[in-house]
Amino acid sequence: MNVNEPDVYLGLQRRVTPNLRASLPGLSPPCADEVRVVARFLLNLVAAYPMKSDQSSRLRVRVSALLVIAFHLFLAPIGMAQSPVPGAITGRIFNPASGEYIRNAQIRIESTGELITSEDGGYYRVSRVAPGPVTLIASFTGYQSVTATVQVASGATVTRDFELFSTLQGPAAKDAAGAPLKLTAFTVSSAREGNAKAIMEQRNSMNITNSVASDVFGDVAEGNVGEFLKHMPGVELDLVQGEVRTIRLRGLDSEYTQVTIDGVSLGSADANAGAAGNARAFSFEQVSLASMESIEVSKTISADVDANAPAGTINLKTKRAFDRAGRRVSMAANLTAFSTRFNLDESYGPDDRKSRKIHPGGIFDYSDVFFNKRLGINLNISESMAYSANARTTTTYNYASTVADPRPVVPTSINFLHAPRTNRRSTVNFTSDFKATERLVLSLTLLYNYAALNNPQRSLTFNTGARATVVGANPLTSFTTNNAAASVVSNPAAIVKLGQTMTVVPKFEYRLGDLLIEGKFAGSNSISWYDPRGRQGSIRDAGGPTLTGLTYTARRSELKSVDWHIVQTGGPDMANGANFTNPTIQIDDGRYALTDVYSGEIIGTLKTNKFLPIVWKTGVKRRSETRDFLVDTESLRYTLNGAPALGGYAAYNSPFDFDMGATNTDASLRSIGGGTVWTPDLVRLGGLYRDNPNGFTNSLTAANFYNAFVANTRRYEETIDAAFIMATTTVGRFNLRAGLRREETSGDALQFNPRSPAELAAAGFAETNGRATTIDGLKYQYFSKPRTHRLGNYSNLFPSASLKYKISPNFDAQLGFSSTIRRPTFRDIAGVEDINDEALLVNTPNPSLKPEKSKNFAGRVAYYFEPVGILAVNLYQNNVKGLFITNNLTAEEFGYKGDLDLSAYTFRTTTSSINDVTVRGMELEYSQSLSFLPGLLSGLNVRASYTRNYASIKRANLVPHSINAGLSYSYRKLNLYSNLNWRDNFPTNVTGNPRFYRHRSNLDIGGGYRINNTINFFFSARNIFNEPYLIMEQVGVNAPAVQFYEVNGINWTFGVKTVF
Repeated sequence: MNVNEPDVYLGLQRRVTPNLRASLPGLSPPCADEVRVVARFLLNLVAAYPMKSDQSSRLRVRVSALLVIAFHLFLAPIGMAQSPVPGAITGRIFNPASGEYIRNAQIRIESTGELITSEDGGYYRVSRVAPGPVTLIASFTGYQSVTATVQVASGATVTRDFELFSTLQGPAAKDAAGAPLKLTAFTVSSAREGNAKAIMEQRNSMNITNSVASDVFGDVAEGNVGEFLKHMPGVELDLVQGEVRTIRLRGLDSEYTQVTIDGVSLGSADANAGAAGNARAFSFEQVSLASMESIEVSKTISADVDANAPAGTINLKTKRAFDRAGRRVSMAANLTAFSTRFNLDESYGPDDRKSRKIHPGGIFDYSDVFFNKRLGINLNISESMAYSANARTTTTYNYASTVADPRPVVPTSINFLHAPRTNRRSTVNFTSDFKATERLVLSLTLLYNYAALNNPQRSLTFNTGARATVVGANPLTSFTTNNAAASVVSNPAAIVKLGQTMTVVPKFEYRLGDLLIEGKFAGSNSISWYDPRGRQGSIRDAGGPTLTGLTYTARRSELKSVDWHIVQTGGPDMANGANFTNPTIQIDDGRYALTDVYSGEIIGTLKTNKFLPIVWKTGVKRRSETRDFLVDTESLRYTLNGAPALGGYAAYNSPFDFDMGATNTDASLRSIGGGTVWTPDLVRLGGLYRDNPNGFTNSLTAANFYNAFVANTRRYEETIDAAFIMATTTVGRFNLRAGLRREETSGDALQFNPRSPAELAAAGFAETNGRATTIDGLKYQYFSKPRTHRLGNYSNLFPSASLKYKISPNFDAQLGFSSTIRRPTFRDIAGVEDINDEALLVNTPNPSLKPEKSKNFAGRVAYYFEPVGILAVNLYQNNVKGLFITNNLTAEEFGYKGDLDLSAYTFRTTTSSINDVTVRGMELEYSQSLSFLPGLLSGLNVRASYTRNYASIKRANLVPHSINAGLSYSYRKLNLYSNLNWRDNFPTNVTGNPRFYRHRSNLDIGGGYRINNTINFFFSARNIFNEPYLIMEQVGVNAPAVQFYEVNGINWTFGVKTVF
């Protein structure tokens, strides 16, 4: 190659540069002198390698040419110092009507079409903007788009804020300079504004989500988040006496759903669930809606989210001061009332004392910014108390017809439960955000939730005796007992459940241009316990005093009704406590649960524009959780000293008659003497024990001791280490995201290390089936050696991906995939190991149990339209593998490595099956503001959704069809709304007698009237038609008969709210 060969490279530069400019806008190729220098260097570099003469010239040129191109691509920034440096545009999007900064507004660069979405606090940033005039268009559904042109200087950052006005206001007025004029207060209906927020949230999400702002479904004064969530598509509720405890998504049980607050998993203890199968499920008892700004339900998840969510995630977003401009103070006072006690009179209930049933409540919310808008705080305090009454009727049947008695179905018992209750919730939520510098923000969230449930449950059970003694041609609707074996059991129970959760979440955000580093740490302590004696002075229960030898008649109107009219026809008077037995009483309730959760994570996000605009996100996280369960109730059993065979508690009759009229079931009870049924007064019995504890004797048996202190105590610790990487990019009309997450889980189950039967015998203690038969023997067997740690660990990789294609500006198609797990419940991995020498059987937990694995697929097609409208179709499928089953293993298969020789024993434990289940479903959703209608109709907002679920196997509690609908109306100062939920029949069990919940509709209504710009009156009513819950039982060809009937009454709320 001669000395002029660098000119070859100059020619190459002239040919390559236009292509580089076209394919990589903004790239500044090196100048000619730079190319000559680099070309000579590359020539010498290539010449250093020996080549055949006939190939050397062309090969050297080609290799050097490739290196020149690489120089253009990767070293070009060196030469960019001589070119104009890109600038940036930042700002905030503001809604003057509500005083809120707008999240999820879209800001589009007119020249390039690049789309930016505003973040929390309404902040947005457009990076790498070419110097010169740039036109921006800010838009948000239901609001007028705003266009502005800004002048970007080389290397400078320009600030441009936007104010958006509702389309209901007409064209925004502008001053002579083109800036929007400040308008007088203008009110948009909360339903319309909330729906707009929800649409923009899910429109901008790469996950398939449904979002809802907390002002959409009206005021929920008692604060139950579940009452709010039930109106969303794909959401089902797990209820306890009409109150929402847990949430199910898309046909999967509650433990398949993850619930977070601001993306942080909180402690959630439920002493009632204890170590049940859904103990990992989040309980909504201790969470109040008052402090929440919005709720996001994600049906698919991405790599930056914990993977234990096969059904999806529910994220509750708290209110933050920087979401608003300046100071805002909101106060609300309310009264709650119940349909059957809608007065100010004192009456019996919920326990054996009189009280008023209308209770006050209130919410205080304060938000402000200080120090030149560098510090923002939000304080929310809420208090609610509501009285309600639950009534259940449960009927059991005998289906074993004989030649002598060919009747296909005969009732065997009827149980009536009347459970009035008061439910108190107290919440304090404090958030602060401090802009330490322009780049660093320090934040702190403090949450305190307290719940107190006083729920005495008054239970009566009428047993019929033997099948043949039930007289009647059609006993399903009318029968008479004629045998002394019939009985009635009066067994009230004082249920006083308490819970509190305290959470601290400090975090920081550091921004440097397109780099964001976030650190988030959380500590959460949650406890749940029962305490009827300490809080209400009541014993837990009287053990079920029983009267035998009575006869009675029972009649009802039809199979699906429980309007039983029971009349005693013979035997001892059931209204007289002297005729009832004196069983052992439970002086207290020993259920207790504790959950501690500590977590820390560091996440980095970087926006790059080399080749493609890509948002990179990566992070690491550690989460540690401790669970303690204890149920020592059986150690609290006492008998009354010197009590006669019958009537020992006769003098302690409750003044609160068992009034079936108060239960909304239209049933009635009448004793042979014209009374109802004797019921013991648990409060007075509690006073008897308190004043004279020596009058009682503890009746603790060895079996009671074992159940209280061995079988029902568990402790489990779990640590999860996670790391992830994720990238999101835009290519033309496609938005793509892919990510990979890894989680390593280690568990530590603290278990008893019991003495062997041989050791028991050597110590002089008798045993049966491997367990000591005395309390002293049990103490020696289980408590004379330190507990042992049973360890387990596993790791998983979780790929995820999503794709969104913009068919048109308002028409999106979306696909999502995620890999997730359901971790084993604590019942299956922690507990006591029980050795039965006679059966050669070991019942044991399995700390090495691996999680269920799920692959989740989802698709959505959504059309967005004005004003504030969406029409969407969602399809989804979950493939769940490794379902948990009870299995019998050999000692070797189980991995037993203990000191005992158990090689001949069978180990019964929980393992992962080879079976799997596929759950598929569809959701149709529609919502729209009808402001385009003329006149009075312009204030209407409508929404509706339909959900279809089905599975490859029969699953309990899977609802095949459900419909949610809502209608709201706003006219001047008046607003009204109604929300409807309908559920089709669905099975409650997969074994035993087939049972199913009968289809049911629920209608809630509410509204308000605005006195002025600061004061508003509101009301709401839940379950306005008092629709019952019915479980039907159908065996063989028999007609379905109601097995369970529950009504919860109508809950009313009236209040006044002021904002200034």
